[in-house]
Amino acid sequence: MTSKLIVIAGPTGAGKSALALHIARSVGGEIVNYDSVQIYRGFDIGSAKPSREERAIVPHHLFDIVEADEEFNAADYGIAARQVCEDIHARGRRAILAGGTFFYLRALLSGLPEMPGRDDKVRERISRIASRPRGPERLHRWLRRVDPVSGQRIAVGDRHRVERALEVWMTSGRPISTWERNVEDELPSIKIGLTVDRERLGPALDARVDSMYNAGLIEETRALLQRYPATARPFGTIGYKEAAAVVRGGMNVPQAIAETKRRTRAYAKRQLTWLRSERNMQWIASPDEALQLIEGLS
Repeated sequence: MTSKLIVIAGPTGAGKSALALHIARSVGGEIVNYDSVQIYRGFDIGSAKPSREERAIVPHHLFDIVEADEEFNAADYGIAARQVCEDIHARGRRAILAGGTFFYLRALLSGLPEMPGRDDKVRERISRIASRPRGPERLHRWLRRVDPVSGQRIAVGDRHRVERALEVWMTSGRPISTWERNVEDELPSIKIGLTVDRERLGPALDARVDSMYNAGLIEETRALLQRYPATARPFGTIGYKEAAAVVRGGMNVPQAIAETKRRTRAYAKRQLTWLRSERNMQWIASPDEALQLIEGLS
């Protein structure tokens, strides 16, 4: 690639999509998604996917590329995203990465180590445990015992990553947290982190959740459950898990909203923890500051 990738990072609700759009219009860029829910077709409201009007302003890539019941992981994303970024640069434009799944971002920038592949027998064993009452909690306790680092990083509700971490440990005898990336091979990039006022972030996230439910999150989820099995990965994500519980009668709407708010705040906290450990992050407080940074570091 002839120019550095521009990475927009920050906790959920910080305004990453709006900043990415502003930068793209200013520097002749195209936006590349690195959110693991926005890749799925139909999962729009709960993932805060950019609107069709926003996507018409500048080209957007890697949105709506996968069906919910298809197998798609971070390694697949890394391969697809590198090709998209190379194509953007070949057209003389800038690739601007925006999203919130930092494992996907790492897969793009550094690639992933050669970990053990899929083992159907192991997955079947883990899935049987997960399907039992309080199965996900049991799996997470197991993960904390065998891989405390991953147990701290991965939330109980992130079923896919919990199960994958256990699969790697069972098939290799090594915790997934010990398979480290090589930061020296990282693609050149300008990493822009959005500073946030933590006292304001919590109420802003709560308002964001309220707006999703008011916009029809439960109705969207009900329609998606008619298209895909309830075990499909995105139904375990924040907002969709709670909305699906409402559809099935396991929660009422106020309970679902409260739980979505709790999980959203916890997710933002984990994102901030990750960002503090990320190397070469440049923190900014305004769009103009971001443009000056890009001009100085390009």
